[in-house]
Amino acid sequence: MDLGTNLKQLRKEKELTQEELAECLNVAPQTVSKWENNLSMPDISFLPVLADYYGITVDALLRNGVECRDNAMKMQAKEVHALVDSGKIEEAYKKLKDSMANWALSTSMNHLMSWTAYQLSKDFTSDDKIKLLEEAIMYADRAIRLDSGESSRTAQAKMTKCYCMVEMGRKAEAIKIANTLPSMFSSRERVLAKISEGDEKKVFAETALTYIEELKEELSCI
Repeated sequence: MDLGTNLKQLRKEKELTQEELAECLNVAPQTVSKWENNLSMPDISFLPVLADYYGITVDALLRNGVECRDNAMKMQAKEVHALVDSGKIEEAYKKLKDSMANWALSTSMNHLMSWTAYQLSKDFTSDDKIKLLEEAIMYADRAIRLDSGESSRTAQAKMTKCYCMVEMGRKAEAIKIANTLPSMFSSRERVLAKISEGDEKKVFAETALTYIEELKEELSCI
């Protein structure tokens, strides 16, 4: 069950209309409708209010929708990557942006939106290009805040932000951010290759070497 369906079920159990619930919560009826149809999500600060109103925990409020939401997010990310890989970058951008209200608190989807906007900016010039780059930076910053340095998404978002800044003539700022990124010397693949044994060690080493070859090819084209 997704979050919208869960909210609708909870409302019906109280025998309330969307209008009656909206009045109780001091929001517009359209807001309740959007929640229940998964067109938008309640703000994170509003979740305790909803949970308290229905007499349940926030965890119980969200639990039923988590698995379905994760699957939907993975499916959409896969569709966006497929569109970009096939050269349909503008279609990928529009598809993702139209759904971002659903993923406002997702680190990975904010990073994907940033990366997609950056990729699309390559097809434009002048003001349109700058607008897309600024948008890419905005989503990158959001991903960084949401992640709080907890995963590789922070580093990936910083990388995208650096590329955008250079395109905008903000090279000094980009260099400053780039200097906060992890060193290749301390990469996951290198460490895993050094501490593993046998076939596992070989796999990690080959992965690290593959990345190095890809990097060499990429840098030789610059």
